[in-house]
Order: sequence, then structure tokens, then C-alpha cells
Amino acid sequence: MAEQVEIKGLRELNKALVQAAEDSRDLSKLMYDIGMIVVRAAKPPRRTGNLADSLRAGRGKTKAVVRAGNNGSIPYGRVMEYGWAARNIQPRLFLNKARAEKANEIERAIFAGIDDIIRKNKL
Repeated sequence: MAEQVEIKGLRELNKALVQAAEDSRDLSKLMYDIGMIVVRAAKPPRRTGNLADSLRAGRGKTKAVVRAGNNGSIPYGRVMEYGWAARNIQPRLFLNKARAEKANEIERAIFAGIDDIIRKNKL
């Protein structure tokens, strides 16, 4: 004869975990906010200001993305960040420096965002 074990609160825990998983899938606002921390801190080289005006944060669900330039009128964003050895253009690393400079603020934002999900779901 098999013994039965009853775990009180298991149904509620499973429901809360499912809801937390749904909330954690949509972290795009948090990732955007983290990207904006880097955008605000970045100091790109300025000649016309177009590169600085092109800085933007993406809305990824699993990672924060910051972009500089575009494929149209400002195609040199990547070159200014990472350089171009064949053309003797040195990397400026303005986005990487901004990320490193704001690492503590970014870390706090990540923990706060995850903490909000935990609190919201009473886990």
C-alpha cells in the first residue's frame, strides 16, 4: 500500500512560480532602462553631434543592448566604438567605458528589477 504525502501550499506555490516566470519573460522595460543608463553616460566623439544623437537602447527581453549609429546616414558608429585597423582608426570604446563606469548602477538596477518580480509574486 502506497503512502500519501500532502504538501500544503504546493498549488499556490506552483501558481506563483508560473506567474513569476511570465513576468520574468517580459523584462524588456528593465533591459531598456539598463541600456539607457549606458546611453546617458556615454561620451562619444563629437564633430557634428550626429553620433551622440543616434545613441539608443534596445528593448531586448533577455539582454540590454545599446546601439550607436545606423546603416543609413550614420554608418560609422561601430567604427568609432571598435576602430578599423585597416584604416588606422583607433577604437574609442565610449560605450564600453560608459558600461564599465556605470557597472554598480547597472547591477543595482538588475537586482531591483528581479526583486520587484519576486515581491510582486510573493515568492
